[in-house]
Parts: sequence; structure tokens; C-alpha cells
Amino acid sequence: MRIVDTVRTTWSSYSPRERTALLAGAALVLAAALYLFLLEPGMAARKRLSASLPQLRAQLEDMRRQRPEIAAVRKQVAAAPQQGDLATLLRASAAQTPFAVAVERIEALPEGKVRMQSAAVPFTAWLAWIESLQRQLGVRLVSCRISALEQPGLVRLDATFAGAGAPSRAGAP
Repeated sequence: MRIVDTVRTTWSSYSPRERTALLAGAALVLAAALYLFLLEPGMAARKRLSASLPQLRAQLEDMRRQRPEIAAVRKQVAAAPQQGDLATLLRASAAQTPFAVAVERIEALPEGKVRMQSAAVPFTAWLAWIESLQRQLGVRLVSCRISALEQPGLVRLDATFAGAGAPSRAGAP
């Protein structure tokens, strides 16, 4: 209570003109503090946000355009073959390719992977088949050893595949 009494005594000792000047000074200091600590940072944040808003709106529009494509990819992954069926699926798919007779072996490996070995295969047909496997069936090419043959455009292959849900690991056979 001493502080309050001291302030009252000091305040009452000032003349009305001095009180007005002190109140005006306090109001000016309060206004400056409000501006420096509240209004100015708020205005700066508003300016930054309004500058980034067009970019965020463009990103949102991109996401909206990609939504149907993402849904289609999710359906494809859900329809991807189970790990046990991958060897059978690759045999059936390879049988429909122009190089079906060149496929020497398709065997199941641990961890749901499948290994394929082939003799002379047209490289362009091989690339088209790999793209088809990835796009339509969700099958990934984990590793591949390609050996060029003497005939231009023909290669010998030793490839390892995995289904959509199989873990990928570097250095697979």
C-alpha cells in the first residue's frame, strides 16, 4: 500500500497542466508500444502471407487435379498381385510378349521376389514389357543384368522383380 499512497501523493502534487502533459506522454508511449509490439509484426506477417497465398492456391489446384490420378493408382496397387502369384503372373505376361520363346527361366525367390533369365531378347520389346508390368500390374524391377549380344538390338537378361508390396533392397540377386 505504500507504493499506491506514494503514487497518489506524487500525482496530487502535480498541477493540472502537468497531469495533462504526463497523461499525454503516457498515451503516446502506450500507442508506440502497441504499434511496435502488436500492429507492426501483424502487418509484416499479413504481407508475407498475402505474398505466399497465390503459390499455395496453385499447389491446392494441382492437388485437386491429381486427386483422380492418385485414386486410380491406389486402385491399381490394391489390385496388384499377391506375392505368391507373382511368378505365375510374370510367366503369363511373358508368354504374351514377342520374346516369349527366349525366356529360359522364371523362378520364385524369398521375400516375394521373382527371378527371370532369358536368351536373346529384343531390347525395345523388353523395355516395353517392363513399362507395362510397372504401369498395369504394379510389378517393380528390383535389379537387372543386361548383356549385349553380337546381333544389334538383342540382349541377354537376368532380372529380379518384386510385387507392389515387397520391400526393395539394394544388392538383390
